[in-house]
Amino acid sequence: MQVGRIGGIRIVFNPFFLILLILLGIAGHLPRGLVLFGIVFLHELAHTLVASAYGVQFSTIELFPFGGVASSEEFHDPDPFAEAIIALAGPLTNGVLCILAMAVAPYEVVPAQWLEYFLRANCVIGLFNLMPAFPLDGGRVLRAYLALKLGYRRATERAAFIGRVLAVVLGAAGAAGVYYGFASISLPILAFFIYLSAGREQRMAGYVFVRYLTRKQQELEEAGVLPAEQLVAYGDVPVKDIVRYFVPKRYHVVLMINAAGDVEGVATEMEVVTSFFEQGIDTPLEAVVGSPPDFS
Repeated sequence: MQVGRIGGIRIVFNPFFLILLILLGIAGHLPRGLVLFGIVFLHELAHTLVASAYGVQFSTIELFPFGGVASSEEFHDPDPFAEAIIALAGPLTNGVLCILAMAVAPYEVVPAQWLEYFLRANCVIGLFNLMPAFPLDGGRVLRAYLALKLGYRRATERAAFIGRVLAVVLGAAGAAGVYYGFASISLPILAFFIYLSAGREQRMAGYVFVRYLTRKQQELEEAGVLPAEQLVAYGDVPVKDIVRYFVPKRYHVVLMINAAGDVEGVATEMEVVTSFFEQGIDTPLEAVVGSPPDFS
């Protein structure tokens, strides 16, 4: 449900967040819900402000009970470094708010119970989002790290799998906590949310990666120079399996070898990407390569 717009960015309440506010209102704790809304909003606003510094413009902020998701209608280059910095901006903001709360505590400008709630909420939201469970902020940092080693597509799949595993563990621990009375029902609900969100991100990974491939040539043009990355493959390997190993901020050269291990041809990154889109994703590498290289 859209609740407003700030600077062209739509502010949307996820149903879980809306339910939480309603429950807090019924319990007579609506002011606490509004404080929570403010904290989550500042968390997400930090993401958008840092993202804009990297040229990424978000169009929507969807708020959840323990964070949110900023999305864009335009595609942006999933630069691993930029993604990690943007992801860390949210928890860092919560940390700054905690420091500010502790700084004003001695002056008693805010009632102690409200200051305590504000401090606790920021700590919980900030630390919770640092969990390496995709799509939480910590999970996005993990994906950024893995992308440099595995490529964007495989890194997303790996991070989403880890996120789902952690969600199952968190859900089981939360269910046990509810049963034995030392945890609230919110914990397994949050675990369920993480599990579903990780699955959604994993399903979108292929679509986003294909759009990323369309910008590979632009990536080289913008950088001017990129480190080279060599890959080796047999001639019958389809290009769809090769592009999975393309990592951001690298220019790839694919060596085609025969059964004896001899190099029979070379395909550049752009030749593979062009074949991927124009000839089909099942095009074998041998239909793409140029002449064998002269290493003499």
